[in-house]
Amino acid sequence: MNKQRKVEDRRIQRTRALLQNALVSLMIEKAYESITVQEIIDRANVGRATFYAHFADKESLLTSRLEDLRAALLRHQREALSSGNGIRTFSFSRAMLEHASDSLTLWRGIAGKESGTFVMARIQDMLAELVRNDVAALGLTRKSPDREALVQHLAGGFIALMVWWLNEGKQLSVEEIDGRFTRLALHGLAAFLPTAQVRRVR
Repeated sequence: MNKQRKVEDRRIQRTRALLQNALVSLMIEKAYESITVQEIIDRANVGRATFYAHFADKESLLTSRLEDLRAALLRHQREALSSGNGIRTFSFSRAMLEHASDSLTLWRGIAGKESGTFVMARIQDMLAELVRNDVAALGLTRKSPDREALVQHLAGGFIALMVWWLNEGKQLSVEEIDGRFTRLALHGLAAFLPTAQVRRVR
């Protein structure tokens, strides 16, 4: 029974991956809003019933792909916050930049289209969650009235910096652009946290 379940799980994973990859390949070619479910299933070479057995619509398909990225970034963050080697705030930054660098054509396609705003907004929401985790770990509580303004500033700033870096042809290395984001982010944190606490951040 367990063996049969594993086979079924692998089949589900393969089908979901086919559909996710089909959407990604189409997003490189055209705006997300103009992509139809029919185009996705044609690209994936699966039936319409198969698509709807896994996803309610193309938005839930996109969400599933972003959720995989979110889970990977959360792992990086949790490992950094629990490492015991001091605070490594914004550990998602380098992992996100590496992902963008490895998927350059996709990211340029998304960022370069006006209608890519929808996708980038979802990504910014995801990054804002990670920033909230980091600023909370530094002691900036939910009761702080300006905390959400700081979170949105840092998440939006990271997106803008990443898009600029990609559009400029990655003239700086991942390490260099990550370091620049961290330094800029620390300036933002300095307005809300004691100087001694900011200095603890690596």
